[in-house]
Amino acid sequence: MQRTIVQVSAALCYGLLAVWSFGQPTGTVDWDHDHDPETITLSPYTELTATQDRLFDTIGFAAGYQSTFFQVFFDLALTNDGRYEPEEPYLLGHYFDLRQGVIAVTAPPFLIQAGRAFHRDEVASPYSLFISSHDISAPIVRIRYENRLFFYESRWIKLNQNSLWYRTPELIYAYPGYPSSPPIFDPDREDAPWTPLDDNPVWFRPLDRGANYKVYGVRIGDWRFGFQESVVYLNQSFYPEYFFSPLPMYFTQLVNSTPGKPWTQRDDENSHMGFFVERTGPESYAYLQFLMGDINLNFLTPDHDLSHPNKWAWSLGGTRDFDIGRIGVFHAGALKYTFAATTATSQSYSTKRYEYTYFPAVHYLFDGGLRAIDYRDNYIGYQYGENNLAFMTTYDATLNGYRVAASLEYVISGSKSPANPWHEERTWPGRLGDRRLFPLLDERPLEHTVRLETQIGRSVGPWEFSARAGIGAVFNELQLVPVPDRDDPSEDAEEPWIYRPSDRSRLLFSLALGARYRWRLPEGGALATTD
Repeated sequence: MQRTIVQVSAALCYGLLAVWSFGQPTGTVDWDHDHDPETITLSPYTELTATQDRLFDTIGFAAGYQSTFFQVFFDLALTNDGRYEPEEPYLLGHYFDLRQGVIAVTAPPFLIQAGRAFHRDEVASPYSLFISSHDISAPIVRIRYENRLFFYESRWIKLNQNSLWYRTPELIYAYPGYPSSPPIFDPDREDAPWTPLDDNPVWFRPLDRGANYKVYGVRIGDWRFGFQESVVYLNQSFYPEYFFSPLPMYFTQLVNSTPGKPWTQRDDENSHMGFFVERTGPESYAYLQFLMGDINLNFLTPDHDLSHPNKWAWSLGGTRDFDIGRIGVFHAGALKYTFAATTATSQSYSTKRYEYTYFPAVHYLFDGGLRAIDYRDNYIGYQYGENNLAFMTTYDATLNGYRVAASLEYVISGSKSPANPWHEERTWPGRLGDRRLFPLLDERPLEHTVRLETQIGRSVGPWEFSARAGIGAVFNELQLVPVPDRDDPSEDAEEPWIYRPSDRSRLLFSLALGARYRWRLPEGGALATTD
């Protein structure tokens, strides 16, 4: 009780200083802003947030150095929102949130950036497909070139490396003549001349995963046309050829993993590719983006082979300026299975954990038990994942010195599980007679979510005050549930669980108040506050 009183009292004290960075992730530096040639910025902040089920506070500090060719920035916070466990017992229920820590070298038209960052898609949309618009901090390395005609970017995204929890079982093998020959770990045991040890011991190798994202495009007047692709690979965290080579990654993967050559690699990858078209006018912006996963054009074949369902996602929308402000309309959707893993065997439910997510799981360990991962915190791409339709209208304006924004959203979702390929089935539905080209929202009930969010903020000298509020409702909310065993439906199968619409409905509410204070140390060493 005493601990709760301390937390609530601290939260109330910090309430009027709670931060909302208004349109950007907390602590994000806008490198395109008009800075002095050399500037150090120091920015403490804090926030108080109330939701329908908890009250929590955040205390953070951001700092950055900006020069003509080099930038360094970090943002570190303490929060007690209950998402993760505290690292130290004296933090009163708070844990450290490593929001950002990046360095960048800029020599237009070149950019090199590395570190932990909130990274973005090429398309400026709340429903971007290749990189989620939901703020997820991840270690990345970017190289980018952009001039008035051409732009290119290659980005590496760290997923799992030397993981404590996500591991791959491998049998331990020995050369003929064992035990005189030592046991070995053989990655190609099916074709090897040696045999497993008699008791079939297993070595659990850490499951390393990595991802790469690329975009190639041209700019013609107000128009931009771009080709995008991404790949998730296994058993290594960084794949140099994907990052450095400008060749399309799909063909690199196809050639390197096909047998019949001495350099054949041992693992398959999960590829996505697509395109975008956008137009930016003086008072308007519009775009169209398309993604195809598990590349498949079977619907174009003469016999219409439907053994593999299509894995498609799309997003479109735009904004227009009016006298009253900027109004935007957006829509997106994704077919069932779009971002999921694709392979399962009778021995292992998924032998290729290359789902398009940061973690190959739907649970994580918390306080000695399992807790569901919010899927929006896991998808690398489109924040709502597969099997849904989303619609949003937005409003932005500056009124009497106040920055005002609002959004109204409606989302329809069906079952999804990126870690469980084909959900309850062990193979793709086409093998079982379910030959639908476009599986989407094909169950009842479905989850329906309506959400209204508003924001308001104002700068007063070095202070930035702000507030945001949200209200809504979710009907038949997605819940993480086990999969029934095929042989005995009364038992749970040993498979990753599935997010599935339930009979639970609830109201949604959030309120945050806050502010940020900025100091700027310009060239010459005199400490000043930002205007």
